Amino acid sequence: MWFTEFGSNRIGRVTLSGDVTFFDLRPRGIPQRLTAGPDEALWFTDAAGNRIGRLGLDGSDLYVLVPTPDSGPAAIILGPGRDLWFTEHAGNRIARITPLGTVTEFALPGPGDPGGIAIGPDRHVYFTESRGNRIDRMSLDGRVDEFPLRTPGSLPGNIVTGADGSLWFTELGTRKVGRLTTAGDVSEYTLPVNGAPLDITVGPDGNVWVTVPRAHAICRITPGGRSSAFYLSAEVFPSFIAMGADRKLWFTEPNGKIGRFSVDGTLTEFSLTSKAAPGK
Repeated sequence: MWFTEFGSNRIGRVTLSGDVTFFDLRPRGIPQRLTAGPDEALWFTDAAGNRIGRLGLDGSDLYVLVPTPDSGPAAIILGPGRDLWFTEHAGNRIARITPLGTVTEFALPGPGDPGGIAIGPDRHVYFTESRGNRIDRMSLDGRVDEFPLRTPGSLPGNIVTGADGSLWFTELGTRKVGRLTTAGDVSEYTLPVNGAPLDITVGPDGNVWVTVPRAHAICRITPGGRSSAFYLSAEVFPSFIAMGADRKLWFTEPNGKIGRFSVDGTLTEFSLTSKAAPGK
């Protein structure tokens, strides 16, 4: 599993056995969100440098500047046709970058501050609009459809395509998780914990799993909207989450640890004591 460190100029890798290696970025960068690319490399956003970075598995790195100044590149994901797509939170744009580094930007029709991004089963780009209080859908040639949310001030955050073919997203301003079908139907589900959901992923069981740091909890939501909570200890603040190659759920913690969580509720933590990346 690969991860970024908040405010740091390095990207980390943790093996399934818990061994951690860090890759320092040069020139200095502050990676934010990352995804696996089509070219055996990690691609990441760097809002401080207004650029997109690429980290090879051998530790080599390179950067591509975003054409719009101070665009605030945020989330990034691999899309259809080997291209990567990312949101520009401050620039109010969605952009596409090819593995060769060519960037194409699409200005949005209205203000919204795009954040999380996902590729739907219909090969469209879906993204959250926190200020616009909606989910938007963009075709690969830049056409946009907007889907307003019912709850005012919901602040939609991160988004993922579920096993049911719907788009599931967190609402940072509420205790809710939302679901958007490709037909445009929106549903919202209140979580059984006291706190706002932060990140979201699909688990090995086909359910959606959500982190709620304030509640020290991870919630499970079925495709039908039924939710349950797994409470962790008071020292654990689960943050960003993804499923690993071992079909376990891995998440970052602000206390300098990486957590691994099984769908039966078993938690293992790994401290980020590290070694330097070879050749760096």
